[in-house]
Amino acid sequence: MLQLWLNSNTKERKIRRICEMQLMRFCQLFQDLPGEERMKLRTNYHIHTQWSDGDNSVEEVVRTAEKVFDEIAITDHLVIKPDGSQEPYSIPAGRIKSYLKEIEKVEAQVRVLKGLEVDYFPESERIIENLLKELDLDLVIGSVHFVDMAPIDLSEEFWIGKSQREVDEIYRKYYELVEMASSSGLFDVIGHLDLPKKFGRRSDIFPENLDVEVVEINTSGLRYPAREIYPAEAICRKLVQKKVRFTIGTDAHSLNHLSYCIKEAEELLERISGERVVFRHRAAVPI
Repeated sequence: MLQLWLNSNTKERKIRRICEMQLMRFCQLFQDLPGEERMKLRTNYHIHTQWSDGDNSVEEVVRTAEKVFDEIAITDHLVIKPDGSQEPYSIPAGRIKSYLKEIEKVEAQVRVLKGLEVDYFPESERIIENLLKELDLDLVIGSVHFVDMAPIDLSEEFWIGKSQREVDEIYRKYYELVEMASSSGLFDVIGHLDLPKKFGRRSDIFPENLDVEVVEINTSGLRYPAREIYPAEAICRKLVQKKVRFTIGTDAHSLNHLSYCIKEAEELLERISGERVVFRHRAAVPI
């Protein structure tokens, strides 16, 4: 049964969007996903193409995905900084509708969802809000890649020479931004929750009262010095206790990584008894 998870800290627009989109589409969602079929679904909800920084076209991704998955989401990067500028790897804001049309026109034996991975900057909230409300999307991943406007996951050099106190401070600021991203109501899923560990710099900093609703199990951390899924299993267990739900994604930028360690992600969810969801028109459906 579809549930609304609302709390006193949720902003007005988050309440409005959840109510409008989940309640209006209640019947449609469950007609699309018969109960017996949901448990068998193999999904990948984090994939990049040549529209941002991926190596392959939408068509190439879909043809490969057909061999492995029942459902995927194309989620190319959208990065709009507070001054309105965009990163070179970001899909240009003016081309998003063309990007969505290309996804729509691909005929496939796998369900293909239209998504974006959007960088969160507090000062860009209004820009992102106005942009997203004009788009027909299935899901939006909210991610934090920048702390104090510096990219924390682009290069290991960012972390070289930093003391543990400095590392802890970066983690603290990072999670503050994650909390703000979640409470903004702009996003459906929080991406790679403990991203700062990517290059092996660890911290015990983790906010016990972090308020998130859906978090992705992202296997790409296994490809880097962290050698660990995002988020760590210990964090996942804490999230399960708070009734947080999950999606699965490989954060693929090439066909070689499209199904990277997907079984490990599924096994992790099984170990922690985590609830997985799929998305329809930006509404989460348990499976």
